[in-house]
Order: sequence, then structure tokens, then C-alpha cells
Amino acid sequence: MKRILIPIIICSFIVAQEEEIPDAPVDTTLMEGSIDTSKVESVLDIVDIVDTVDIDFSLEFGYKGYAWGSKISNLPRLQNMSAPQPGSDNRSVSMSGMLGLDSVEIIFVYSDSGFWKSEIDFQLEDDDIDTQIESFLRIEKNVSEVYGNPFSTDQTINGPSNSYNNFLNVKYSRAFYRSSWNVSPVRIVLVLNGIVQQPKTESSLLEGDISFLKLVYYNPDFMITVKEEQQTEKLPSIFEIY
Repeated sequence: MKRILIPIIICSFIVAQEEEIPDAPVDTTLMEGSIDTSKVESVLDIVDIVDTVDIDFSLEFGYKGYAWGSKISNLPRLQNMSAPQPGSDNRSVSMSGMLGLDSVEIIFVYSDSGFWKSEIDFQLEDDDIDTQIESFLRIEKNVSEVYGNPFSTDQTINGPSNSYNNFLNVKYSRAFYRSSWNVSPVRIVLVLNGIVQQPKTESSLLEGDISFLKLVYYNPDFMITVKEEQQTEKLPSIFEIY
């Protein structure tokens, strides 16, 4: 009987093993060495491109990434500048802040074709004509390092020097400096119009800022504005005015 039981037990064990549920097949498509790396790399490339897309800062595109022809409804944003403030005429937007080491106000101007000019107004010391000229020359040098030497310049100085001291006959020292760059399709103009009273007094004869230093970037392709015809107003006689 013992010889008969042993084979029966062994056969029962084999049958039980065959009746067990087999394991699910292993998906080898995700195993190392079987991944389609070209597809993964292409996805990563797309992600990198999206994450590293840079704004176009070329002058051909616009000013500091703000495209020529942009509408005033799409307000510009610049680093180190205040929030943009639209003008009452809906033709300009202004902001103030720091441009490098200079305190400035930047005005974006719009035509019927959209954004066409940025005008940068630098803060000046109104009581020193020599300091105003030094500021002009410093900015001119900086712009030239980026866009090359200006293709046109103009420099005029006249009026009394700082040593003039006739308080009974106030005069003005004047400096007009202009440099222009042609960075097609954009034009750049740097202008100093310096006017300083000589001799200096505690209260200036003329109130307000009478000197200005401005750097203008403009695109002539977008500067056209169609003006509505206005009826001419009849002015009173000069005897009534003055």
C-alpha cells in the first residue's frame, strides 16, 4: 500500500500546481532598455522651449519687448518702473522709475496704427549747464556702445558763463546737443535743450523745468495719425488779447 500512496500524492500535487491561476503577464514595454527615448526627449525639448522662450527685445520688434503697433489697451510693463498711467487723451501712457542710474519718466505714444514712440525724459540739474552737458555725453556714449556711433550730431553752446554776475540784467546760458542713430526700421534721437539762468538767484525768473534731456525711440512705419478736420476759430484782435 505504501508504494501505491506515494505516486498518488505526487500526482495530486502536480495537478494542484497546474490548476493555480497564472500570474498576469509582465509588460516589458516600460522596462529599462525598452523605452522609446526619442519620444521622451522630444517632450522634454518642448517643455524646455516653452519655459525658456525669451521676449524679443530687438528694436525691430519693439521697445524693451513691447511691440510696435501695440494698442493702448495692452499696456506695457517694465522693470523698476511704476504702473503705467494712461493719458487723458488716450494717446499716451507714462511711467516713472530708474533707468540704470538715472531717474526718468517714460512716455509711450500711440497713433492710429498703435504704439510708435517711447520718449524717455531724464531728470536734470537745472542750475548747472556743464552738468547737463556731462549727462548728455554720458548717455550718448552708452547708446553708442549698443548701437554704434551716431550718424548725425549737433552741438551748440552760447550765452554767458558761470562767472557772469550782473543781477540787473539776467541772461541765460544755452546748450543744444543732439545725436541721432539709424537702427532700421527704428530711429533714435538724444536731445539736450539746456537753459540756465545767469547769474543764479534765490528765485528763478522763469518757473518750472526749462531744460530737458530726452532719449526717443520711434518707428516711422507706425507714426501716422489721421486728424479730423476742425473748423478754424476766429481769434479776437491782438489789441483785445494783449
